[in-house]
Amino acid sequence: MSNHFCIFGCMKKKRLLVAICVGFAIASIALMCQIDDANGIDNVMHFQRTFDLNRDSLGSEMWLEVEKNESVKICLDSKVRAWETSLDNGVLNDSCLKIQIPTLIGVYPINVKFYDSDSACKINLAVGMKYLDLKNEEVLLGFNNYTEQDIRMFQHINEDPERLVSITGTYLIDKYPVTNCEIIQTMWDSIPLQPTYPGGFFKDLAELWILRKKASVRYENCPVHDTAASSIFLFQAIKYANERSKREGLKPYYVFSKTTKDNQAIISRKKYIISYLDFNNPNDVYIQVSVDESSDGYRLPYYDEWMMFARGGDKKKRAIWGNYSSSLQQAQMYANFGIGNGYTQPVGQLKPNGYGLYDIFGLVWEHVLFEEDNPFSVQRGSPSCLKGGNNRALLEPTLEVTYEPYWKIINYGYSAPNYTGGRAEGFRLIRNIGNNAKWSEIKTVDEN
Repeated sequence: MSNHFCIFGCMKKKRLLVAICVGFAIASIALMCQIDDANGIDNVMHFQRTFDLNRDSLGSEMWLEVEKNESVKICLDSKVRAWETSLDNGVLNDSCLKIQIPTLIGVYPINVKFYDSDSACKINLAVGMKYLDLKNEEVLLGFNNYTEQDIRMFQHINEDPERLVSITGTYLIDKYPVTNCEIIQTMWDSIPLQPTYPGGFFKDLAELWILRKKASVRYENCPVHDTAASSIFLFQAIKYANERSKREGLKPYYVFSKTTKDNQAIISRKKYIISYLDFNNPNDVYIQVSVDESSDGYRLPYYDEWMMFARGGDKKKRAIWGNYSSSLQQAQMYANFGIGNGYTQPVGQLKPNGYGLYDIFGLVWEHVLFEEDNPFSVQRGSPSCLKGGNNRALLEPTLEVTYEPYWKIINYGYSAPNYTGGRAEGFRLIRNIGNNAKWSEIKTVDEN
């Protein structure tokens, strides 16, 4: 009897010990989970980018810069009642959300609701773009090609003289030139299956886009560092801008209408006649483009805006890499000069400028519009010009007549006429959010 009692008692002690051990294990696991929640779940899932945000810093709206196709984690220091977004997402815990960033450039909002408030805070994800909130930012516009001595001795004129300007405004700017994949996926329905141009140069370019489309898959992922689009006409760039706006529910910035005019021109402020060159043959030679002033959608930069963004805060140098005495090696840290073979290279491979913008120089010529007047006499009042040079810039000077300039003469002020566009032209888009930009001139910079 005593033996049975001993066995029974020992079994009870063992069960108690097992129960204690199991309880301790559960508590340990719970503690580990709490530690994971506190320190992030990056050791379980791989995130390319993590944002730890303070609720008090959100305000009514916040902007976060991300890249295409990234897996992103957003955590707040308060418990979240609801995350509202159209993006592929998953709630990690009561204050963290994982987001899969889409494959196309743009703005994607997340509404965040807390337990102690009925209102929502908005987090805007700027995909592939820089967000600049400029407040009385002093920037240098214009460019002095000639010194005071040149002006006195040779009667030269600086047609766009340097001047310091203060700007307040909120901008989104494409970090990179628009890529081939972005064009194909956004303009898919505009690219025909067969060329409709009768022949020649325009047919060749149309066939190039048709071949690119045939080599692509609808809704496929667009890589961050895809090749820059480099055979874009001005009208196509403007049309793409409207499509980008519509994709985000924004009112298109540009309005098209027929015209009987027979040459490119600036009609009035923000109203133009441009060549009507598209993926399909539109049959009309020219088209009128005007601006819907109530829209803050995507658009091409105006000339002064491009100059501001290209300098990236620089007020001293003639180009991002330095001055005329700089070496080719210094320039090639920022620009793909001299490596062109008829095709472009991937975007974002070199150093950015002071605003975090890539490939401002030396990848593709960028389409830029004039807001009201074209100050350059050689361009004969054209509505647009080309800025930045491309990757086929000459590495040695030549006396021959060539389409591409010697790399050393390319600087912030250098521009090329934009008659039709074609094999070497690309672009990047901007948004002035709320059309709130205000410019005021501080002073004209003396030529020296």
